[in-house]
Amino acid sequence: MVISTERWHRVLKWAQVGALVVATMLLGLTIAFLFVQQTWVEQKSLEPEEAFLYGTIGTELAPFPALVALPELFPEHFQPAGPESGDWIEQFGFLRTDDPRSRGLPVGFVVTNYRPKSAAPSPVEFVGFSCVLCHSTEIRKEGDDEKHFVIGPGNVSLNLFAWADAFQAAILDEDRLTLDTIAETYSAKTGESLSTMEKLFIGLWLRQIRSTLKSVLPRFDEPFGGENSLTPEAVPTGPGRTQPFRTIVRRFLNLPGTTMAVYTKISTIYQQGQKEWAQVDGSVSDLGTRSAAAALAAGATPHNLAHPEIVHNVIASTSYTVGLRGPSYADLFPRDAEAIDPESVTRGRQVYLAHCDSCHGHPDPETGAWIRGERQGEVVPHQDIGTDPERVVFRHNERIPEAISRLFPKDHPFSVQEGVLRTTGGYIAAPIDSVFSRAPYLHNASVLTLAELINLKPRRGFFYRGRNLYDTQDLGYKSPESPDASVYFLFDTSQRGNSNKGHDYPWPYRSEGWNEQDLIDLLEYLKTV
Repeated sequence: MVISTERWHRVLKWAQVGALVVATMLLGLTIAFLFVQQTWVEQKSLEPEEAFLYGTIGTELAPFPALVALPELFPEHFQPAGPESGDWIEQFGFLRTDDPRSRGLPVGFVVTNYRPKSAAPSPVEFVGFSCVLCHSTEIRKEGDDEKHFVIGPGNVSLNLFAWADAFQAAILDEDRLTLDTIAETYSAKTGESLSTMEKLFIGLWLRQIRSTLKSVLPRFDEPFGGENSLTPEAVPTGPGRTQPFRTIVRRFLNLPGTTMAVYTKISTIYQQGQKEWAQVDGSVSDLGTRSAAAALAAGATPHNLAHPEIVHNVIASTSYTVGLRGPSYADLFPRDAEAIDPESVTRGRQVYLAHCDSCHGHPDPETGAWIRGERQGEVVPHQDIGTDPERVVFRHNERIPEAISRLFPKDHPFSVQEGVLRTTGGYIAAPIDSVFSRAPYLHNASVLTLAELINLKPRRGFFYRGRNLYDTQDLGYKSPESPDASVYFLFDTSQRGNSNKGHDYPWPYRSEGWNEQDLIDLLEYLKTV
């Protein structure tokens, strides 16, 4: 059968009309979708303290319903020490809060309608982290039921890498973790049903994150999961510490980074405005760059770090730390402060001025303002201090500044200016305001108390970490003789990256010139700093 030319023209005309109609409908649907998307998110402009406590910094990780369901579906991963040791918040060292904005999640968990990596609007809520997750802690002494919540120190109980290991182990279980099990468990837990749109986005997230994890297993290996998440043999980071450069090396240098023994305690961020360099090794001179790099290490991307609300939160949170003051010993322990001997403090101040002041400076006794030490702000070579060198000599150390600089184009809000990043090979001489609350000590958290750091007492080669009680006499944390449910992580200072050697000021323990009474007085003075 031969179709006439005229009929062909009619067919083509109607095909064109049909295509135009379809294109118009698709365009209309796209415009409608873009319009609807804007209703999913209400941008906020938080004040600095609010941004620090509740503002997203681009680290959205999982849908809220999934994060609610995971501990119920995988108790072996999220309660690795057994149900008798508490829920996942307790076992991984997060801090509990009754603030309704946290939606039953721990301190520092934030719920937004931004999608991971892109910050595109989402109809399902996602959970990320704010700055306060890591940079706050609870301090409680033995026999005292009151827990002092303090903003500024690193969270000494938080075992974030163990939690991440448990999270990844659950994600990779394709038999037990499905869209259906998430929806059913969330509904049973909350009494709320997921909408079709929410299910669609959760399903997309599950496929994407599972695919990403599976793609890197040949290089990074699979997670341990279960009780192994809390053991130093499997996850050696432990409570209160991070491996920030491992994340940077893996994500942005595309190298394994698995064997890098670079353990850094979560930093204390008091009075950031009085520091020339924003990192313990003097490698970052700009606070905003330091904060953006910390967000990257926690899961943000250069893309979502350009989102206006996230940019605002990072900058506002950073400004909050510029004048953040730590508590005084008397604020937290008034009865112990009353027992301090003023004459011992006077003598101890002279010991401090003679042996510690040149590097760390001291508070003005009248105004409390920090008076700079002669060497404050100087990077002291690690060989001179004698502390663990791994942070500043690890294999890819020299490549980190350039790698971070390349991530942000010149027009990016966090573009890195020349000279802001460097490698140093040493550690910064920094002020030590609120020194009693900075425990554990040294950059790798290898010394539990100030009494040990100043060599009044010998440093322990082994101790246990977790929810340790505060030692108001030795200024630091107590360790039980054997582990228990809450203080469980064996810290072995002989392991690579864990050395507690060095910083032998005023004197090495029991060496020539060592004076016990001077050190007792020095410790009393440090209670007042």
